[in-house]
Amino acid sequence: MPVFTKRAAAVLTTTALAVTGLAATAAPATAIHGGQNTTVTDHPYAMLFTTADNQQVCGGTLVAPTKVLTAAHCVDDATSTNLKVIGGRTDLSSTKGTVRAIRSIALHPQYDGTGLVNDAAVVTLSASMPYATLPVAGPNDTALYTLGTTAKAVGWGRIARDTNATRLKSAQLTVSPLAKCDPFTEPTDSLDRKVCGTPPAGTQNSICRGDSGGPLVAGGKVIGVVTSGNKYCDTEHLKSVFTRTSSIAADLGLPTS
Repeated sequence: MPVFTKRAAAVLTTTALAVTGLAATAAPATAIHGGQNTTVTDHPYAMLFTTADNQQVCGGTLVAPTKVLTAAHCVDDATSTNLKVIGGRTDLSSTKGTVRAIRSIALHPQYDGTGLVNDAAVVTLSASMPYATLPVAGPNDTALYTLGTTAKAVGWGRIARDTNATRLKSAQLTVSPLAKCDPFTEPTDSLDRKVCGTPPAGTQNSICRGDSGGPLVAGGKVIGVVTSGNKYCDTEHLKSVFTRTSSIAADLGLPTS
């Protein structure tokens, strides 16, 4: 496996990926490596972004009946007609669940696509989703970001470098210092904006290609949005990077509890 540089290998921009449906194969962040199978019954807030022809692109979190929190890089070149959002679908080959068109897309006003800072967006759906929402962590939830905290990532992405997932998976991660996610973080990155997740001892858990935009969950709240990490879905770079929701919620008009 080649050695990563700080920029060239750690950060892949996604210009036009949401439009072409390539986010599942070339996004900055990816899907669940390791972990275990799960269902939308256990995670009803887990939302699936697909192209019009049903190619899986990214994930998201239902934070209000018509609002889905996702990564800005998943939708920064999309329009309301490029993508659709699906809830209630565990298996990618299934037709179960609820499909909604996108009414509007709001990127974080300070989103930096080069460094993936403030990599968050809110998608407004054409109609409500009939599923339970997940509260967004806010400024009063600092305890959820304590180093050593156990959190869970959820997504539909690849399970190995050349193996696409067929169903929803989840993986436990440990909230860790940003330096532990090098080379997918920079010395200039701040814990106020990003969260690093590393595998608990004895596991090979990480995000992998296809999980961008999906949730990191702790304490019954979404504390992070998948933004970057183990893009090769290997065992050498088991690192997962998230946008910290407590730092972006107010800017995107999201209520916090």
